[in-house]
Amino acid sequence: MEKLTLTQQLLAANTVLLLIILIGVYRGILVKLFKLSKLFTRRLIGVIIYNIARLFPRNPHLVVFGAESGNGFRGNPKYLFLQIQKDPRLRCVWILKNPKTVKQVRDLGYEAYLCHSWQGIRCQLRAKYFIHSHSIHDDFNRYFLGGAVSVNTWHGVGLKKVWGANKNTFTYKAIHDPNPIMRFLKSFVVTTQNASESYMISTSPKVSSYYPETFLVPKENILELGQARNDVFFQQTAEDETVPEWIREHKIITYMPTHRNFGKLDKDINRVMNLDQINAFCEKTGYKFVIKRHMFSAGEVSRSLKHVIDISRESIDPQLLLKYTDILVTDYSSCYTDYLLLDRPVIFYSYDLDEYLTKSNEMYHNYWDVTPGPKTEDFPSFLQALEDTVKQRGEYRQERKRVLDLFYSTENQQPVTEKQVDYIIRNIFKMEPVTRNEEAPAVQKNAG
Repeated sequence: MEKLTLTQQLLAANTVLLLIILIGVYRGILVKLFKLSKLFTRRLIGVIIYNIARLFPRNPHLVVFGAESGNGFRGNPKYLFLQIQKDPRLRCVWILKNPKTVKQVRDLGYEAYLCHSWQGIRCQLRAKYFIHSHSIHDDFNRYFLGGAVSVNTWHGVGLKKVWGANKNTFTYKAIHDPNPIMRFLKSFVVTTQNASESYMISTSPKVSSYYPETFLVPKENILELGQARNDVFFQQTAEDETVPEWIREHKIITYMPTHRNFGKLDKDINRVMNLDQINAFCEKTGYKFVIKRHMFSAGEVSRSLKHVIDISRESIDPQLLLKYTDILVTDYSSCYTDYLLLDRPVIFYSYDLDEYLTKSNEMYHNYWDVTPGPKTEDFPSFLQALEDTVKQRGEYRQERKRVLDLFYSTENQQPVTEKQVDYIIRNIFKMEPVTRNEEAPAVQKNAG
């Protein structure tokens, strides 16, 4: 190879220098294009897998369960699972994304697999029915559910607009894209966010009215059957013993806030509450102030506080915690609508309401109309509301009943698991429920 001339060397050096400058100037654009190409490729492959999964024969005796974004064995699906798995005709499998929880479920004697293990993938491709609490994307690998039937029990009855009703989501932007070609192309991705046939469990006519837009399911597939996880409010079981004794035996104030834009807007708890003053209040009144924060929340609670205890990292079932809570403190979390079933005081500590509505979530309802309790926007007014609530427990009783009836129809203000299981087996599985006097053939547990 001939040696480069000085002119050619200078030209090469200038070219390299120009490329470096261009990459520096347009680095942000190039990175964005790279990310978009990766996202497009991933979604394209997902759509292909989803449609291939439609071709797999589905086993009507295999039912897959999931909850808590693949991280927990609890919530509404847990109580349906515990009943449905008793039917010897059905093979019930719990799918998870957390190895520790897989072990926990197996230790209880139930069948469980990791979502992306060989057995987990096989079950997701072969099961005809899926029962879960979040989206199929969160609880499973959604692309394996082409051709399946899903029952989404949801995980609360709340204020916040989500999914197809939330202007910040991909789903909303896709179905409202002004460009018809882009709207058509994105519809293939949106389709993968539901199984081939999807049902949503609701709690009242009002809640049902906005579920079709939110979850992109037909109106006739909205089932007003309540929340199975709330049955713990009405009965005493062995599960109550899993709640620490100090919670069961003390007067409890529970602070259970929601997240702000998945943690991006969450503030350190010590900035929004004076925990020393709360500790002094509890010392005076005989309460324990229990903090159960969202996984995205920030800040540390000092362990030197005798009456303020942070249990956010403990695996206490939230519904059982609510059951033993005397006063609930929250903001925009759906936990309070469940808590209304207990007819106990709620304090709303909405210190960032305007920011929340503009930067995190819009709401289905007017916040002021559906929050039956004192609404406080700073810590002094919150502490005052706490003192008033301890003295005047019945002040908002009529308001609580009005809002409860809005979110929960009368027939769903009581245990509902049995009627849910009966409905699902009869109308979705298309089977007659097994009575105690009947013998049904058991399904092979190792069947595909």
